[in-house]
Amino acid sequence: MMEIFCFLVVSLFAGAIGLAFFLYHYRKGQFDDMEDPKYQLFREEDDAEIPK
Repeated sequence: MMEIFCFLVVSLFAGAIGLAFFLYHYRKGQFDDMEDPKYQLFREEDDAEIPK
């Protein structure tokens, strides 16, 4: 019975550490917009700066 309790505590501790790392990086903006940078190449924002 004591072994199960020990494994339970260790797994909950590991899960809490993983959650803490996720929340830290989420607040730092690591996961903000993962798809946008690869499409920035195709945007035509520079055309507005060219005088006509």
